[in-house]
Amino acid sequence: MLMRTTIDLDPELHAEAVEHARRSRISLSQVVNQALRGTFHPVGPIERDSLTGLATLTIGRPITAAEVADALDDE
Repeated sequence: MLMRTTIDLDPELHAEAVEHARRSRISLSQVVNQALRGTFHPVGPIERDSLTGLATLTIGRPITAAEVADALDDE
C-alpha cells in the first residue's frame, strides 16, 4: 500500500531530484524512495566472488543497463 504525503524540499535538492528522475526515466517518487532506502538501509559489506575473486556488493535490486550507461556518461 502506498502512502501519500507532502514534504518540503530545498529548491536545489528538488532540482537535482527532478533531473535525476528525468535521466533515470523514473518518477520523482521513485527517486525519493530510493534515497530514503539508501539512507535507512545502507549497502552491506563488500564480499568476494568465490569464482572470480572480484569484489561484489548487493544494493537490494538489480542494476539496469541504463544506469550503467548513465554512470559511464558521468565520467
